[in-house]
Amino acid sequence: MRKTVIFLCSCLLAGCVGPAPRQSGIALYDLGNLAGAWGAPGLPIASVTVRANSWLDAPAQRYRLVYADSLQRHAYANSRWAAPPAELLERFLQRRIVFGQPDFSGPGCRLQLTLDEIEQRFDTPQSSKIVLEVRASLLPLRSDTLLRGDALLSKRAFLIQKDAPTADAKGGVAATREAAQALADELAQWLNDLARERPQVITLCKEKS
Repeated sequence: MRKTVIFLCSCLLAGCVGPAPRQSGIALYDLGNLAGAWGAPGLPIASVTVRANSWLDAPAQRYRLVYADSLQRHAYANSRWAAPPAELLERFLQRRIVFGQPDFSGPGCRLQLTLDEIEQRFDTPQSSKIVLEVRASLLPLRSDTLLRGDALLSKRAFLIQKDAPTADAKGGVAATREAAQALADELAQWLNDLARERPQVITLCKEKS
């Protein structure tokens, strides 16, 4: 009897009772790269930073079943972002806004964004949309301007919604990319309007530090 027990234990340690079930692969998504010229060339931007609220500081791909329980957040089990959403959005906008300028190595203002929400919302089991909520602040680059107390040049909140082409994680990713592109376009329009209404902002953004 003792020999039988020892033999069975040896088999368990060696894995001879059969391999453990393999976990299904997890799909990792990012937002890709967005080519094209920046839409606000008159107002140079030196940097774009994006920070997020604490509940978004993870790579989980979130969704909400509004038709079942509008107060409960879920996360896809087999689909995640390659990095926290704020980091992906920051790189996406850096490539579009900063590197999309004719002279991205010159002086410019700082664009600081706070990501308040990004999730896929299902109004029905067959239809969903991406909701992107962002607060943007435009700040000068010069440190002496900051000392004068003129740090904030302008601020604005953005709410963008894009329908997902399919009611699943992959559809949510496609809609999120569209929402990020729409955010870049709306940021450009906001800064163009600001430059037209307050030309002195252009001067501040073009001053060297």
